[in-house]
Amino acid sequence: MAHGARILVVDDERPLLNALVSALESMGFEVIGESRQADALSRVDSWQPDVAIFDLNMPGMNGIALAQEAFKIMPDLPVIVLTAFGTIDNAVQAMRAGVYYYLTKPFDLDVVELTLQKALDHQDQKRRFRVLAEATGRVGEFEGVVGNSPAFRKVLDAVQAVANTDSTVLVTGESGTGKEIIAHAIHAAGNRQERPFVTVDCATIPDNLIESELFGHVKGAYTGAHKDRAGHIEAADNGTAFLDEIGEIPLIIQKKLLRFLEEKSFVRVGETRRRTSSARVVAATNRDLATEVKEGRFREDLYYRLKVIEIHLPPLRERVEDIPLLVQWYLNRLNRKLNRRISAVSPAAMRVFSSYHWPGNIREMVNLLEQIMTFNNPEVLDLQHLPGSLQSFTSTLPTRNFHEVKEQALREAGRNYFLPLLHHFHGNITKAADFAGINRRHIHRLLHIWNIDPTEFRES
Repeated sequence: MAHGARILVVDDERPLLNALVSALESMGFEVIGESRQADALSRVDSWQPDVAIFDLNMPGMNGIALAQEAFKIMPDLPVIVLTAFGTIDNAVQAMRAGVYYYLTKPFDLDVVELTLQKALDHQDQKRRFRVLAEATGRVGEFEGVVGNSPAFRKVLDAVQAVANTDSTVLVTGESGTGKEIIAHAIHAAGNRQERPFVTVDCATIPDNLIESELFGHVKGAYTGAHKDRAGHIEAADNGTAFLDEIGEIPLIIQKKLLRFLEEKSFVRVGETRRRTSSARVVAATNRDLATEVKEGRFREDLYYRLKVIEIHLPPLRERVEDIPLLVQWYLNRLNRKLNRRISAVSPAAMRVFSSYHWPGNIREMVNLLEQIMTFNNPEVLDLQHLPGSLQSFTSTLPTRNFHEVKEQALREAGRNYFLPLLHHFHGNITKAADFAGINRRHIHRLLHIWNIDPTEFRES
């Protein structure tokens, strides 16, 4: 929990306001409560809260209008709207106005705390992206999208290429590679960045509820449908609907999703009239959908409709160059989360991180770092701080140090450069040295190391 984060609460009902302020303070937040909208806007200007919670139904200026005025002062302020009336149309209207999320009264304090933490995480990620974008001119490290390997650069190039389009994107890759992070990056780098980003975890929704979750329902549509409710597709209008684990959707719902992708229209459960949404769909899966199609578990037409643009995330073992960057980035993030002051990872420990095969990819790395940092708080993480699984792994590593690896790499790079050069100049070391801009004795020394006779090149 982000202790010390500043939360502004605005509600015209004093008893409820005081109760919520007290509850949030007990969670570790710094909280100010206001019952008048004018005072609230003054607080936004002078206090610069990290998150604001506005009641929707207030006399004079409702929560949505108040949010819009607050955005004029702090454009990036995450606003959560509370509504006792719970109509989904109000919620959709709020999200279209730029509100981060909405909660219905009576609310569960655990849900409030979780929503606040998500808003704070989202805000932290947006700040980081803005700083990095200004420094690098690219989306390269947004929300943990960290890496400079050739394999990952292709991913970043694809993100930038599709960000400002309306094309459906399918993100593929093993579990834990960061598919949702890439979906966030596509959303944040494009012209929908100020609109809602809605995540639907298709793997956790029961088959009999998936249609309602996606497209909504009307009151009385089924047992338990006590009021009208919009689905995630409608809530994401003009923004992005991220459908995680898309391969888990039942065949009957796949057809309805296909129709939405083709026509941008849908029908709520229990209703006949068609509604529209301009949500852009980004889907993700760790399954081989082509195989799923062959075996009859996934519609071929939907597969190709989702795969308008495919971005494949390489596993961590195929982007080893990025591991030190990822370790340091998550080390900094976990320092804030766990109140640690660990500045770095030792070269020996980093060698273990870079050599381990990471079957769980980035998710496994983050979980492992959190485990290590929960029980240790040294200035530098070293071998003795690693868990038993990695301690035993170190015994299988080669004994060469980084200096030896570097020297070998330089020798191999030299062979790749100088041997073709000597072929070109038919073994004339003077000409080769002049062309390369080095002393000829350097080439003689390299040839001696490689046990190569320069006269071998004269015949060629």
